[in-house]
Amino acid sequence: MEIKHGTNKFYFGEDAQNPDGELTYLPDDKNKLVIDSVVVKEELRGEGYGDVLLDAAADYARENDKRLIGRCPFAAKRFEEFNDKYKDVIFKEA
Repeated sequence: MEIKHGTNKFYFGEDAQNPDGELTYLPDDKNKLVIDSVVVKEELRGEGYGDVLLDAAADYARENDKRLIGRCPFAAKRFEEFNDKYKDVIFKEA
């Protein structure tokens, strides 16, 4: 599966306007991305695609010296459950 990077989102599927799954984010400032939504089509849920999208966002953050804030419940839960996997990209208040 190819994960594509669009304007303020990572997604998969043929159509960027109607993807099979997407993670959207808001740039908070030059160093932070606020993940506000992770949505996968109902028939594909439970297959790990949300995690694949979150991993793509984490890889992007690592490559671009960014930090992630999990505002949506899915991202926040994954950051808590898999802290070791994401600890280098999770934004922490000083």
